[in-house]
Order: sequence, then structure tokens, then C-alpha cells
Amino acid sequence: MPDQPLLLQKEPPLAWITFNRPERRNAVSLEMWQTLSDLVAQVAEDDTLRVLLIRGAGEEAFISGADISQFGQVRSGPTATVEYDRATATALTALMHLEKPVIAMIHGFCFGGGCSVAAMCDLRLCAEDARFSIPAARLGIAYGLERGAERLVQLVGAANAAEILMTARVYTAQEAHHMGFVNRVVPKAELETYTRDYAAKLASNAPLSIAAHKFFIRESGKAAHLRDQEASRAWLARCFASDDYKEGVAAFMEKRRPQFRGK
Repeated sequence: MPDQPLLLQKEPPLAWITFNRPERRNAVSLEMWQTLSDLVAQVAEDDTLRVLLIRGAGEEAFISGADISQFGQVRSGPTATVEYDRATATALTALMHLEKPVIAMIHGFCFGGGCSVAAMCDLRLCAEDARFSIPAARLGIAYGLERGAERLVQLVGAANAAEILMTARVYTAQEAHHMGFVNRVVPKAELETYTRDYAAKLASNAPLSIAAHKFFIRESGKAAHLRDQEASRAWLARCFASDDYKEGVAAFMEKRRPQFRGK
């Protein structure tokens, strides 16, 4: 692979963002956090891409966490810490708010910031060797709402989130699946093939419907009085007025596969 620590590869209709520091188990540097949101924006702007997949290079890790060796510099004081946290929050928010579906393909270590990245994806597929942990309590740091605490509660519930964050223990793939953090667990040798097939099927569905459902899922996490009802109605109207809606109905009646264009 090229030497860049973060790679964007386009294989329409799929896009891959690879955390590419296998010698450091894909630990995330400040520069990588800053680059991630830019790469997500490139995926958003490319109409040939319908699904984004996140993976880690090498055999050992998805993402082993933030690069702690940088903390003496990038989190050396209140000002530096604010800038670092802003970069991570911007990157994670970009993943969550991308209108296209995002899948994390997880193997090996998924620790700390790796769990944050995975949590912000819509779907998480993992190999049997995957291990999960948020060791913040052993480092004397805390994960704020934007860095993944809120999303973690949404995925696994308050009781499981409390155990994960307070004990800092390591969880197996099956434990993560049981809690609802991951959607599927597959043998490691089959992970990429399974994920590609899974993503290709997702890419064949109506893009506007997927984007609308992503929006509704995010809104459902808000208190009822804070939900954007106007935007919700607009998404519904956009789907029903789309060419894809007409194509979906026609394909159903004609007993053929629909060919959606995202319009």
C-alpha cells in the first residue's frame, strides 16, 4: 500500500477508507483525524459511490486507538486539548452525517478511538478475532458525548456502556455482538468477501431511501420536541417524488431487479 497513513480507494459503487499504519496497529494521529473528514467529504461528492467502508491495514488491528505517543504534544495543555478534541469530533461527525451508508470492517484490535470510529458507522461487521475495549479509565481521560459516549449508549444501552467505559475491560467479538455493538461476526478468512458482498447488496438499494432512513435514525435519538419535523417531512416527500420510487414500483410489478439512480 502507499505510504499515506489514511487512504481513500474508489471501487464504484464502493469506497474504502483504510487506516494505514500497520506498524503501529493503525493508531490514529492528529493528522489522520484532520484528514478523515476531508476524505469523507470526497466520498459524499462522488455520485458513483454509494457505500463507504472503513478498514485497517495489516493483520493485527482495525484501529488500536489514538496515537498516545503524541499526547505529550497534541494534548499538552487546555488549548491543545481543545484543538485535538475538535479534530476528532469533526471527523466522527462527518462519518455519522454522511448520507451514504458506512460500514466498519473490523478485525483484531478495535480499541479506544477505534471503537469511536466503528460506533459512528451505520453497520459493523467483524471477524472472530476482533477484540474491543475503551481503556479511557486506565489513562485518566474521558470520552465526551461527541467522541462516542452518546453513540455508545444508543448502540448498547446505558448499562453496557457503563461497564465498557468504567471497567476498561476487553470484549470478544461474540460479547460485542451480544451487546449489539456489532451486526455480524464471521470467520476472519471470510471477512472481506462477506463484507464486499454485503456492501454490494446495500449499494443496489435506493440511495434516497437509505439517506432518509439514516436521518430518521439520528433524529430518533433526540427528544421528541428537538426533532426536525420539517426536515423529516421533506425527506419523505423527496423519496415519494423521486424517479427511484417510480422505478421501485415498476420493478416490483414487472418482477425484475430495480435500477436505482439516486434521483
